[in-house]
Amino acid sequence: MPAQIRTADDVKQLGTILAVWAHPDDESFCAAGLLAAAAANGQRVICLTLTKGEAGVQDEKRWPADKLADIRAHELDAGLELLGINDHHCLGYTDGGCSKVPDEEGSRAVKAFIDTHLPDTILTFGPDGLTGHSDHQTVSRWVDQAARGADVRVFHFVQEKDLYEKYMKQLNDKFNFYFNIDEPPLQAAADCAIAFELTDKLCQQKCAALKAMPSQTEALFKNTPPGFMEKALAYECFVEAK
Repeated sequence: MPAQIRTADDVKQLGTILAVWAHPDDESFCAAGLLAAAAANGQRVICLTLTKGEAGVQDEKRWPADKLADIRAHELDAGLELLGINDHHCLGYTDGGCSKVPDEEGSRAVKAFIDTHLPDTILTFGPDGLTGHSDHQTVSRWVDQAARGADVRVFHFVQEKDLYEKYMKQLNDKFNFYFNIDEPPLQAAADCAIAFELTDKLCQQKCAALKAMPSQTEALFKNTPPGFMEKALAYECFVEAK
């Protein structure tokens, strides 16, 4: 593995990136700054999402359940455009139901994208799924299976320990951010293969992408002090899959 990835120039070492996530907004919460930096570097960035996130109903009157899949698909397009990413694909599995899909089928679907796009790097969740969400855990498993034997490095997202203690724990206490797990996987930045510290510009770009998905993020931004989210999301850390 090359030297630790910390700056936009270091991100060039990652080459072509395939970002594989479970729901719209996963990519922005976990890796928006990193992906935006790669896109600005001229690297190929492909985003693959398992579902349209139709189960994430937060306000039925404003974002009704029967329309949420289309709403979130449009929100994701808007968010990715702000990050400079225009290559996005959705596998169309049922939100909340990915674990019911045979692993052989799911990993084969992911492998098709690896074979087509020949990424140098894949970014995704770790086996814990960050929040304990079964879809998050499933996408991690499918990616790891699909990448076996391929010439590609897989990196799992982890929560940076200091940011968690200072900011993200507050979000969890207030919004149940890590809703299905007592504590997310924590790592000190120094121990991560990728510890990308976002510039102020990238933080603003990341938050703009998230704000473009109000069906999921409006409450976060409305109910936190100005600048809080930029500080809370200022590090994007990944460990290399074993």
